[in-house]
Amino acid sequence: MSDSRLNDLFSKYFDKTATPEERAEFMRLVAQLKSDAPLVKLMETTYKSDQSVLEFTSEIKEKILNNIYQEAEADVPVRKLSWFSNNWVKYAAVLLVGILAFGLYFYKKEQNNLLALQTQDIAPGGNKAILTLGNGKKIVLDTTENGVLVKQGNISISKTADGQLVYNVMGDENEPATLNTIETPNGGQYQVNLPDGTRVWLNAGTQLRFPTVFVGKERNVELTGEAYFEVAKNAKKPFKVKMNNNAEVVVLGTHFNISAYQDENEINTTLLEGAVMVKMDQHTEKISPGQQALVSRIDKNINLVNDVNVNQVIAWKNGFFSTEGISLPALMKQVEKWYDVRVVYKDNVQADFMARLPRNISLVELISLLELTKQVHFKLDKKTLTVMK
Repeated sequence: MSDSRLNDLFSKYFDKTATPEERAEFMRLVAQLKSDAPLVKLMETTYKSDQSVLEFTSEIKEKILNNIYQEAEADVPVRKLSWFSNNWVKYAAVLLVGILAFGLYFYKKEQNNLLALQTQDIAPGGNKAILTLGNGKKIVLDTTENGVLVKQGNISISKTADGQLVYNVMGDENEPATLNTIETPNGGQYQVNLPDGTRVWLNAGTQLRFPTVFVGKERNVELTGEAYFEVAKNAKKPFKVKMNNNAEVVVLGTHFNISAYQDENEINTTLLEGAVMVKMDQHTEKISPGQQALVSRIDKNINLVNDVNVNQVIAWKNGFFSTEGISLPALMKQVEKWYDVRVVYKDNVQADFMARLPRNISLVELISLLELTKQVHFKLDKKTLTVMK
């Protein structure tokens, strides 16, 4: 066996660029290894180069690994890797689970089913959005070439290669503004750099409406869905985010996340840096970093939550599903939006996960990872995902 071939297939498998044939070849090479050393070396090298990958607690790691070995040994004798009890904790769990779970588990137990699963698989979401200009013209950003898209008055609108929409002011900021709307579908995300320097990350199923130039004494935008804001500071011109039920967030310059989907009973504003005022009718609350304001769509009240796990809240912006502290239905709502599927429940499933799962993997790969905990099972039929015990 060629070491270079193993290295090449490992890189493709980890980057999710391997073809089904290359995946199968990689599984065969892993199963044929006479020593742990080549695989351990590859895993350690990748871990050192990227420590932002999937993270499991030690308890969940051990539970998953035990299940993997139990399943594998039920079919064929599998030597236990020498680093199982001592050194595996230090390796990135996405590698460990990705290679061992998908390699030993699927290859030895369900090799014949893997291709069938892949034919029903659903790719993860990506940089997809539609920009609607003030004159009603629509631009599909995911199919439009990079570069300058259009000029509106003194504003130049450009699309970058990494999924950003950039507004640049070329002249007098006092020129009349027009309203633009950017909308991400389910399965889409996008970043907008507004004319004042504010950066906004849009999650799936989100709409942001904003002027091409912020004239007057305020900078007003309208949001439906979920977005993360890094607001450019301007003490003379407050930045306001208005939601569709008259709630609003007022800031001068700060980092915060707003979840305001129409199908949710609450609007959640989570502050990471600075200070914001959350308003709903006659109610006003000021929140500090690490706090979350919950605005009820039903009774219009604002409730404050202290010591929020902000990393869990903005995991989507950083490319992860974070399952820590959220229910299975809450996780499945994220799955619905990111993979553009419908989730239904066959059983009343109780599951507790403590992991960061990458959003750049396919739906079959995601649910396979969740199933390894033996707490829940799934059935994917076209665009419907059924949750079962």
